[in-house]
Formats: sequence, structure tokens, C-alpha cells
Amino acid sequence: MAHLEDSIADIVATVWDTVLGLPVELDDTLHLATGEMQTYAGIIQIHGAWEGAIAVQCGEAMARHAATVMFSMDRSAVSTEDLHDCLGELTNMIGGNLKALLPEPCTLGLPVVVEGHDYRLRLPGAAPVRRSAFRAGEEIIVVTVLERS
Repeated sequence: MAHLEDSIADIVATVWDTVLGLPVELDDTLHLATGEMQTYAGIIQIHGAWEGAIAVQCGEAMARHAATVMFSMDRSAVSTEDLHDCLGELTNMIGGNLKALLPEPCTLGLPVVVEGHDYRLRLPGAAPVRRSAFRAGEEIIVVTVLERS
């Protein structure tokens, strides 16, 4: 698991830079202020020799910026569905890259996206084994690896 923890920062930085042209850096902020703003979470489960999930959380401003870049759209034209599709795809990319580092065989599920102002992310039977925060400008992205026991 240590090699997985060391790789999260590289994977997130590569995905954000390659797909969005947006550099990210590690940050100490390990939670989003969910009660104060609309936030989005993309979650993808991994099954097989390793069981768990990857969650990618960000605020609406980050999700909207990402969708604008990913889909080459005007910011005002981005719909809620576009936000979900974009975050789901970013979560899928991060999850797929992390899955490649896990014991085989493993399969990646389909991403699910949730949104809200005040929610808790929980995968029954799993606990967070690694949570990393990243800053892109003024925006925070939190990536959580949850492992089933």
C-alpha cells in the first residue's frame, strides 16, 4: 500500500495537468467546506484482489472549470449533467491509474457522482486509508482511497 500512497500525488497531478492544463500541488486542507458551498464527489469502486473505492471531491467552481476545459464549452453553457460527466471521467482516470498499482486481478466499476451542500461520504465496510488534498489556484480537490476490511 505504501507505493500506492506515494503515487496518488503523481497520478492526480498528471491527470489534472494533461486533461485540464491545470497544475496542482499538495495542500494541507483535507476537507471541503461542504456546508458553505455546493460540492461534488466522484466515486469509483474497485473489486477483486483489492476491494475499495476512490473518491474525488471538489467545489462547484472547480467542477465547472474542469467541465469548461474538458468539453471546450463556455462556462455559462455547462449543465449539471456536464459537471457530473466531467467529474465522473476525472474520477475514472484517477481510479484507473491507481487500479494499475493494485494486486491483480481487479476491476474498476462505473463512476458515480453525488452533489450537495452538506453530506458525508461513506462506503459501508470500508475505511479511508489515504486522503490527499490538492490546490489548483484557489480551489481544493480531495482524493480519498477507501479500503474494505
